[in-house]
Amino acid sequence: MSGPVQLVWHRGDLRTHDHAALVAAVAAGSTVGVVILDPNVLGPASPRRRAWFLENVRALRVSYEALGGTLLVRTGEPWLVLPVLCAQLRAQRVRALRSHTPYGRVRDQRTAAALARITWHDGLYLRAPGHVRARSGNPFTVFGAFFRVWRDGPAPEPLEPPSHIPAPAHALAECGEIPTAPSDVPLPPAGEAAALAALREFAERRALAYADTRDRLDGAGGARLSYYLNIGALSAATAADALWHRPGTGPQKWLAELAWRDFLADLLERHPELIGRAFQPRWERFHWRAAEPDFVAWRDGRTGIPAVDAAMRQLRATGWISNRARMLAAQFLSKHLRIDWRRGERVFYEWLLDADRASNTGNWQWAAGLGIDNVPYFRVFNPVAQAEQHDPDGTWLQRWVPECNGDPRPLPGAIVNPAQARRDYLAAVEALP
Repeated sequence: MSGPVQLVWHRGDLRTHDHAALVAAVAAGSTVGVVILDPNVLGPASPRRRAWFLENVRALRVSYEALGGTLLVRTGEPWLVLPVLCAQLRAQRVRALRSHTPYGRVRDQRTAAALARITWHDGLYLRAPGHVRARSGNPFTVFGAFFRVWRDGPAPEPLEPPSHIPAPAHALAECGEIPTAPSDVPLPPAGEAAALAALREFAERRALAYADTRDRLDGAGGARLSYYLNIGALSAATAADALWHRPGTGPQKWLAELAWRDFLADLLERHPELIGRAFQPRWERFHWRAAEPDFVAWRDGRTGIPAVDAAMRQLRATGWISNRARMLAAQFLSKHLRIDWRRGERVFYEWLLDADRASNTGNWQWAAGLGIDNVPYFRVFNPVAQAEQHDPDGTWLQRWVPECNGDPRPLPGAIVNPAQARRDYLAAVEALP
């Protein structure tokens, strides 16, 4: 196909379905996709997260080839790589889905300064940051009000993938090798085909019961779609569309979780300082304990509290734990042990395959009671009661902490007594100036 070339720059959107930048590029003429392996992103990434990204890039190349297209892979800082690539391809325009993370925004500003011909499209969230506002025009800080406006918005209308990606008339440069990176955990099936299959399975078989099963500590009642949403192999609009009109509390509860993802992204875009500072400034005066041996015991799943240890051992071994297990482990570190929530957030960001910057930061601040969504600081999970309620037969505990024999009570030598630790935490909060 002759005519000017459109270049589609993929980042955290490794798919061809519901991709506004790709659809617009194909409508405008010949199109080439590109993924840039950014050392600022992949360099500090853990082996599992690097491997997961690269496997999804590999799957995206397969998707492109199935549509007759080409996906290039280059390495370097995007603001240096893209101008050179555009000159080589004689590209008229670069199109990409708009990023909202602090680094993503800086990267995109630097790239736009180096290359003026970039068009940004929405598509990483169902309601992009800045789109959900009160009638006054003010943003929300409480999720309940945010969700009501979010749910009353237009129904999702995901875009179909193009039926064909027209190639440029002139020969392309080398496609570029996709490195193979070893993972320290087993990876889920990669790519949008696997993501869409997982969505269908959840929507058709398990979504109806989601409200009743989502809190299981073993995660069997969850959707298990988060790592596809995070890498962009599954679009939020496509996921929402599969459940939007389904009756019952299960589908609606899962949609609320998708809205929570949008809510945290909106908060982080407005408050990028949340990555390192508490939402409510008073918590910056809280005295966190250094307690290095306690932190190591938490990280390694050796606290002697079976539910906490099961969560951390599963996370380290698999790259995923249920939402309930995440909250339990995060509250134990920040409230029972009174260890700085930022240390735990970094562990989760390194170990979770689905660690989204906004969600990980926001959920840790929520669990630690630092003012996100006005969750009361005095809400402190009892790890024994949580296991009794959400792992009643003890099978999850037995699998990950066999020495407890399925019993959620503290083991001999546990590093804290949960009841006393709760009292100490509440006293420390009350002493805040």
